[in-house]
Amino acid sequence: MNFPSIYPVYSVRKIMFLVIIACIPGIFTKCYFFGSGTLIQIFFSIIIAILLEIIILKIRSKNIKIHLQDNSVLLTAILFGVSIPSLLPWWITMIGVFFSVLVGKHVYGGIGQNIFNPAMVGYTVLLISFPLYMHNWHENHLNVSLLKDIQKSFNIIFSKSDNIINDNINSNVSTDIFTEATPLDNLKIQLHSQNNYNSEKSVFDQNTISISNSWKYINISFFLGGIFLLFKKIICWRIPISFLIFLGFLSSINYFFLKDLLASPLLHFCSGGTMVCAFFISTDPVTTACTNIGKIIFGMTTAFLVWIIRYYSDYPDGIAFAVLLSNMIVPLIDYYIKTSGYGHSNI
Repeated sequence: MNFPSIYPVYSVRKIMFLVIIACIPGIFTKCYFFGSGTLIQIFFSIIIAILLEIIILKIRSKNIKIHLQDNSVLLTAILFGVSIPSLLPWWITMIGVFFSVLVGKHVYGGIGQNIFNPAMVGYTVLLISFPLYMHNWHENHLNVSLLKDIQKSFNIIFSKSDNIINDNINSNVSTDIFTEATPLDNLKIQLHSQNNYNSEKSVFDQNTISISNSWKYINISFFLGGIFLLFKKIICWRIPISFLIFLGFLSSINYFFLKDLLASPLLHFCSGGTMVCAFFISTDPVTTACTNIGKIIFGMTTAFLVWIIRYYSDYPDGIAFAVLLSNMIVPLIDYYIKTSGYGHSNI
């Protein structure tokens, strides 16, 4: 009997590097709409993550050079930095990175042994602990020069002022930066105040169209990065496709049949971290199911949880919670969805 050869297509280091490359379009699109604070957060997260990684590896008596070269901590820092608001205070960012690297990764033994997505662990800790900061997104006016935007973003991130949590920012930055609710925030407000559905529906649609351009293009950019990963066969297509199809199916039922909720499938696809979740977060090979059928179940489970949390919880977006809850049931999925060993048939 002839068996196909087994050989590694990509090393861990190259896989992580290609995923980082795929993040670049989304990162620059987010910078375009939310300012250079996004890059500052990413670079600051990388520095803190690498320092923590070195300290922890030293304590664990591991080879620092080998573990740093796999790019895993670099990717974790980038995904975390992309997920948080661009003007989040530096000390909150440090707390999130600490939980991502230490609790999300090394508590379980390091890369390949963690059961939760490290970036989402840190993000969830911040979302629960600092909701006021985590729900404030500050869009940047497009006529601000790059140098001026970097200076203002740096001053806000590394200052001790709490002015950024107010709707009206300090006068020295309000001329260039403003804060407004995300489309999912508006959805949550509408769902909690639907006393007159017919009169509020048109207002909701107009607001969604006017404020969703930034999130729409950000999600499109990450979608293109995800297509690149699929083309390079870095990720399995079953997870993002099942996630997007099932999320679209659930939101379509509400939008076209029940008529009691306002969000269309397009709003779900083009708001929040939908495409980041579909192609970059949920496809983590360590924290997802091992079998092909299991990956489809994992993607559908994540989509269902995102839909439930977006509609029925107090959080506008459910990506982080959905991914972590899905990670929890991965062992259960793998236990019941079994396949034969390589070179053997099912009994």
